[in-house]
Amino acid sequence: MAILSAGFIGCSKKQALSPEDTALLKGGKRGNFVTAGADGGENEELLSPVGATITGLSGDGLAPQDPFWGDNLADGERPFEPIFFGFDQYNIGSDERTKLQDVAAYLESNQNARILVEGYCDWKGTPAYNKSLGDRRASSVKQYLADLGADTNRIDVLSMGDEFATPNADSTTSALERKAHFVVLGGS
Repeated sequence: MAILSAGFIGCSKKQALSPEDTALLKGGKRGNFVTAGADGGENEELLSPVGATITGLSGDGLAPQDPFWGDNLADGERPFEPIFFGFDQYNIGSDERTKLQDVAAYLESNQNARILVEGYCDWKGTPAYNKSLGDRRASSVKQYLADLGADTNRIDVLSMGDEFATPNADSTTSALERKAHFVVLGGS
C-alpha cells in the first residue's frame, strides 16, 4: 500500500507557474524562473512587482561605458576587415594577425582616432556564455593591438555576444559570425 501511495504522489501533476507568480532573474539563463511567495520570500530583492515600469534608464536602456561613444557611434566607420575566431576560441590565429597590424598602423598615424572593438559569437551556447566569449574575443584583440604598440586608452571593447547570430545556422554561417569588428571614430 505504501508503494502505491508513493507512486501516486510522485506521478501527480504539478501546477505550472503563471506569469503573475514568477519573474525572470536578471543575468540568469533563458527560462530561469524563481517563485515570488506571498510574503516576498528570500528572493524579494530580485523581483519587481508585476507590471512595474523600470525607471532610471534613458533611451533604450543601453548606455555606453565611455561618454565619448554617446553621439559619435552613429558616425563610425568600419574600414577594417573583421578578425575571425575558431569555435569557442578567443585566441588570434596567425592568418588574422596581419589585419591587426593594419589597425595598429592606422592608430599610430591617426592620433585622434578611437576604435571600438565589438566581439561577436555564433548561436551555440547560452546567451551569458556568448556575452562573456564576445568580451574575451574583443579583449584579446585589444591586447594584441597593445602588444603592437597601440594606445589602449583609445581602444574600447564591447561584447555583442550572440545578439546578431543566426539561430540554427549552418557551419559556414556560424564560422562567419565568430568575429571581432572595428568601429573607427575621429581622425579618419
